[in-house]
Amino acid sequence: MTTGRNTYSISKLYLAGKEILEVANVSINVPGDNQISSLNATIADPDYRNSHLFNAKVEFYINEGGAQGLPTFVGYVKEVSTDDTSVSITAYDPRIFISGEDAYPVAITDKNNYDGYTPIQFITEIITERINTTTETKIDISALSDFSPEISMKGYRTSGDAPYSIFLALMERAVDDDKPEEPLPFFVDMLGDKLIVGKRKSINSGEAEQSTSGSRAYSLSFNDGLMTLNYTNINPPIRAVAIGGDDGWGEFQYGNIASGISGRTIGGDAENNAELSDLARIEIMKDYNETKEIRAQISRGYHVGLENIIYLDVPDRVLRGKHRVTSKTITSNAAGVQCSIGLDKREPRLGDFVKRKITRK
Repeated sequence: MTTGRNTYSISKLYLAGKEILEVANVSINVPGDNQISSLNATIADPDYRNSHLFNAKVEFYINEGGAQGLPTFVGYVKEVSTDDTSVSITAYDPRIFISGEDAYPVAITDKNNYDGYTPIQFITEIITERINTTTETKIDISALSDFSPEISMKGYRTSGDAPYSIFLALMERAVDDDKPEEPLPFFVDMLGDKLIVGKRKSINSGEAEQSTSGSRAYSLSFNDGLMTLNYTNINPPIRAVAIGGDDGWGEFQYGNIASGISGRTIGGDAENNAELSDLARIEIMKDYNETKEIRAQISRGYHVGLENIIYLDVPDRVLRGKHRVTSKTITSNAAGVQCSIGLDKREPRLGDFVKRKITRK
């Protein structure tokens, strides 16, 4: 779908390896926070209703001033709807095969368990044995490797959950706590069909930042790449209570109570009050610097990765500086390609509205 004269506005959609020329519009939602990304597309040709679209592989490309490289989105069609003039599809990134109710559940018991595994070894085995085949790789695991701090699955039990849910529950334990004032958790993302696990970068780092794709982070200004900028100030949680086994209890508070008390309650397997207090500290401090909810519309850098550091070179001193990319949306239609990125404040997950459970062993 060519949407403009310059190469920044050239996008292409492929279904099952075939370029679709009758695309009316495409929208991509990358919610971040380890959630699955999705693509919605409308094809202005009702004849596609007779095609075998369900589970078809989707690839979407945006050419940003150079040769066509990695796809902006890779996924598989899971929803199809039709009317008299068009066909609409919804595709999800490859993590859909290890997520949700349709994923093959994994029961981990005392007799059948993964006690000698790390989370990376667990998800690698699941994908290798249940998802990929000798003729098709749905989820590329070539970039996965164990990391420090190493997380053990010893003692982890479940009566039957989706593999990705188990993996994320285990990854909650993975935190680089070398700087107690800024714990750095790990995150999960997709780069094309490649599963990526990375560590959140320090917002205070002076190093040259890298995105998950390996390219340097962007500096954006109203003269170069930044079109609109909106933000809302928020008060981060300043108090957390961690409740563990055997009536264990710990709390942590940080910041100025005068700004308003907001907090979180988490559960943990630890029984020691000091360990539970430490879990509460990590829960508060890992997101403490994210004090704004920013939405920026940009004219370049569509491929910038989640958790990448963006420098906003703007007159407003409140916003000038470094911010993390936490979400992204892309739309493509006859008017062109539009992209907006969310910075700092993370979109809530369903689990954020209930008690969160963090385990550490």
